[in-house]
Amino acid sequence: MKKIAIIISALLLFVVGTPNIYAAQNDAAVPHPDKISANISTTASQDAGTTTTNDHVITRQRSRDVFNDTFDRKDPVSRFVLDRGYGHLEIYVKNKGNSTITFSLVHTDSGKQYITKRVGAGGELSWKSLDSFSQGLRSGNYEIQWRAGGDVVRVSTWGVSGQYPKDIS
Repeated sequence: MKKIAIIISALLLFVVGTPNIYAAQNDAAVPHPDKISANISTTASQDAGTTTTNDHVITRQRSRDVFNDTFDRKDPVSRFVLDRGYGHLEIYVKNKGNSTITFSLVHTDSGKQYITKRVGAGGELSWKSLDSFSQGLRSGNYEIQWRAGGDVVRVSTWGVSGQYPKDIS
């Protein structure tokens, strides 16, 4: 009786497992790009942030929010990490104060200061790493040090990183 149970179990394993092994070895489950008949213009432009019923589209992330800060104090610091492969960075700054603010972007792992920029009272600035560093920034830990000449720093700011230059342009 035990021999029959073992034989039946082995046969079931063979019958169920063989198609999966074949598919894994031959990429049968993944269609070749030339064989895909989807309408590229509609699927590629679909908003990755929008969820719809029965939407089973998996979209690779090509940009990442790395920080989003609002400060209303003296000498604040924004801290964030740039992951490997996401070295293209855009920083947006809106100065909500009455003083000019100065900010410096520093790679804290190496101590390298990448930029220092000024934004006038009530002004805005959008800085892209492409303007100064076409190959992008190195991965690792970063800080943005905010100053307003001894005054309170009133700023709203965000940063987004991308894999490719077009991800932030």
